[in-house]
Amino acid sequence: MTRRERHETAGTATAKVVVLGAGFAGLNAVHALRTTNAEVTIVDRNNFHTFQPLLYQVSTGYLGPDEVGVTVRSVFRQQRRVTVRVGTVIGVDWSTCRLQLEDGAELPFDYLVVAVGATTHYFDIPGMQENSWPLYTLGDAVRLRSHLLAELERAAGDPDPNAQPATVAVVGGGPTGVEMAGALATMGRDLIGGDVGMRVVLIEALPRLLNGFSDKSGRRALNDLRSRHVDVRLGTSVKSANADSLTLETGESIPTHTIVWAAGVRSNPLGEQLGLTTGKGGGVVVGSDLQVRDRPRVFAVGDAALISPVGSRQPLPRLGPVAIQSGKHAGRQIARLIAGRPTTPFKYFDKGVMAVLGRGNAVAEVPWPGKGVAVGGRLAWLLWLGVHIVYLVGFRNRLKVLVDWGWNYLTARGAGAILVHQGRPSGGSTGLAPRGRTHRR
Repeated sequence: MTRRERHETAGTATAKVVVLGAGFAGLNAVHALRTTNAEVTIVDRNNFHTFQPLLYQVSTGYLGPDEVGVTVRSVFRQQRRVTVRVGTVIGVDWSTCRLQLEDGAELPFDYLVVAVGATTHYFDIPGMQENSWPLYTLGDAVRLRSHLLAELERAAGDPDPNAQPATVAVVGGGPTGVEMAGALATMGRDLIGGDVGMRVVLIEALPRLLNGFSDKSGRRALNDLRSRHVDVRLGTSVKSANADSLTLETGESIPTHTIVWAAGVRSNPLGEQLGLTTGKGGGVVVGSDLQVRDRPRVFAVGDAALISPVGSRQPLPRLGPVAIQSGKHAGRQIARLIAGRPTTPFKYFDKGVMAVLGRGNAVAEVPWPGKGVAVGGRLAWLLWLGVHIVYLVGFRNRLKVLVDWGWNYLTARGAGAILVHQGRPSGGSTGLAPRGRTHRR
């Protein structure tokens, strides 16, 4: 039966909605369908949702993985007609509207929401993909934490008191890079103790930090990081990377075993793989109601989509609020179509931007009629804390993170200094984990 035939029998058949991706956009699309009688299936390669804005705190040991992740089934335990499917989509038969999964199964749909997020983009810099540590998934954060702890333990165990500290190069001066650099500056002393630390170099190709924030916030971030002894390089591009160093366009080589990539992402290539029209950065091109061009009843949202508000040619940035709002909108439009009502245009409400600079310090900018309001310091940090707690999925996660953050703030101690070696049993070997990045794609 074709999709048209299935909809002609909508009075007797229940609409099948498939949502690809369990990120912010996917979860909110499913939530928006809770008042319909549609059969909803959410597909993701993992069985958990990750709160990505806090991944840098997992990688630096200030939070545990369970505090920023929650199983998808627990999220929808109270919502009827929702099925969670762990799997990977590899193709689609548009003539029969059936998705093809990696395990050979097929999944029919009447409505489809593509919410598969983004992937790391290395801009074809030689050696970067093979020798850097991305920070986009929970697995990325856990692997990077193990590596950083191993580097700190090596530094702590070095008998030479004049030995140089481990160097970490962070590439990218956006919110992720700035937050990561600030946390790295205190990670050694907080988790290991004593004078153990690391040299942190933050590299940004633009002449300022936090592009997208005001100049005032950019300067505040720069001054704060430099006060924490972070070596900030502005207007500096990266030429190449290898296992032991990072080379800048100026020719300077920075010796390091740890390059944290926080400079860019692109939309998940699944959109192209499914034959959908894509634009800049691989984003799926959508109309004003977020339906995919030439594919009625197929929606693309969040980082997977190229969303331009009505009256604007500039696509919205890849931010959590965009994913949340576009996911909700797509779910609501499907509910309208099921009810026989027309769709409505997507309208984005800008709630502002914020970035934490360190314990008790942050920058936040909130839109206000006529002129935005920029705040910094402890007030901005409390605002940042409150917003992140509100958006965390699950009451248990909110309460646990709030308690842990409060304790860490008062005691200046992290939560994750335990180093667990991942690999085959070694018969009691006490050697540290190798630096090999076998997890790279």
